[in-house]
Amino acid sequence: MPYVFKFPQTRALIDYVDTQYGRDLEHLWPRTPENAIWRRGDNNKWFGAILSVPANKIEPTAEPKPLEILDIRCAPDMLEYVVDHHKIFPGWHMNKKHWITIPLDGRMTLPQIQSLLDASFELAGAKK
Repeated sequence: MPYVFKFPQTRALIDYVDTQYGRDLEHLWPRTPENAIWRRGDNNKWFGAILSVPANKIEPTAEPKPLEILDIRCAPDMLEYVVDHHKIFPGWHMNKKHWITIPLDGRMTLPQIQSLLDASFELAGAKK
């Protein structure tokens, strides 16, 4: 499959997850190859999704140009502290009580995003 993701942060995160966790993106939807997920190898739970959406789906005042986003898990008790509606949004197309969305356009540094992605990986492995 051709490399469909274009944003530098997106490509860096794909490399990070491959190196850190040995996980490849899974393109589950043939009709939308610009959407893909990562899941843990031990329990198959998703810990991240990369999606390409019109920017105005995340920020209503934005132009409808393509925006690559990262959806990741977040502890419910942390949501009110991390969601600022600029760098971090409630989960787009996911359960807003357990997921957040990060635009991959440089608003956040790569180390900040990697830290949140690591937390998502851990949350996906947590026993209930």
